[in-house]
Amino acid sequence: MLKCSIDLKKPGKQTGFVRLAYSNNRHAYGIIPVPIATISGGAGPTLLLTAGNHGNEYEGMIALRNILTEIKVKDVGGRIIFMPALNLPAVLADERVSPLDGGNMNRAFPGDPSGTPTAMIADFVETVLLPHSDYALDIHTGGSVCEYLPCGYIYKQGTRDHMQAKLTTAHVFGAPVTVVVSGTTTSGSLSAACERHGVIMVSTELGGGGVKKSTVNMAVNGITNVLHHIGLLEGVEKPARTKFIETPSMEGFVMSPRDGLFEPMVELGQVVSAGEIAGRIHTIANLDQEAIPVEIRTKGTIVAMRTHPVVMRGDFLCHTGRPVEEHELFGAEE
Repeated sequence: MLKCSIDLKKPGKQTGFVRLAYSNNRHAYGIIPVPIATISGGAGPTLLLTAGNHGNEYEGMIALRNILTEIKVKDVGGRIIFMPALNLPAVLADERVSPLDGGNMNRAFPGDPSGTPTAMIADFVETVLLPHSDYALDIHTGGSVCEYLPCGYIYKQGTRDHMQAKLTTAHVFGAPVTVVVSGTTTSGSLSAACERHGVIMVSTELGGGGVKKSTVNMAVNGITNVLHHIGLLEGVEKPARTKFIETPSMEGFVMSPRDGLFEPMVELGQVVSAGEIAGRIHTIANLDQEAIPVEIRTKGTIVAMRTHPVVMRGDFLCHTGRPVEEHELFGAEE
């Protein structure tokens, strides 16, 4: 059972921890203090801001800390909940998943209050935070082994009004492009949890391969735009529009057919055709074996590229998405 050290309903600015009791070989009575903060300034919507869903994606963590520091209670009409290091054990270990249980937070929802640490944190978000949230922004990046064309992410799911609200929020966030994925991609993600609670959710993939000023600023500016748009902060958001890209199936993902070294032959943002060579895989130990080419399977724009060259069979290399007009995205449930 997790206990929150702050009163989530209390007005003002509060910082504290979600206290997760965990016993292992090192700590018989250990507490994992997952950081949480709120800024509440009266009647209005609730926005949940998360980062560190994957522990080695740091741009969002920095952006949320900057926003928490800069925003004043008197300027807020509603409530902002901050969880900038959602999977704290993974963050502290500089790893994508938790070293305590191998848990991938973005596959752990709806969680389990009596489960592993990752499942317990997911349960807290799903059962305590989301039922009282109206909007959510989950800031991801490519982490240490992958780089994305800076983009938003939304699920193609929900009623027409709900879908339109997500598209509008994506425009307001203002990433250069927004990737639209099938809502059945995984029921274990935070995005899927938001869908279950009717929360208007935009996730992101803002670059990767190392923290950059441009992507931290993109996160800060996008979040601030959303705060203005939904009335949590006074003022008007800066004009912003995004272009939508759809990844309708796994055919757009290129995986390594064998172990070796990946030599990319396409670049992030490049428009490619089916059959074009994404790159080559060189063997590491056998110099008599020639490199093998790996083909793109679907026409589109390169949305993400692997940055770490050492690969194993089945590792992600790149993926494509096809441009789509906003009116084409209403194949969701009515």
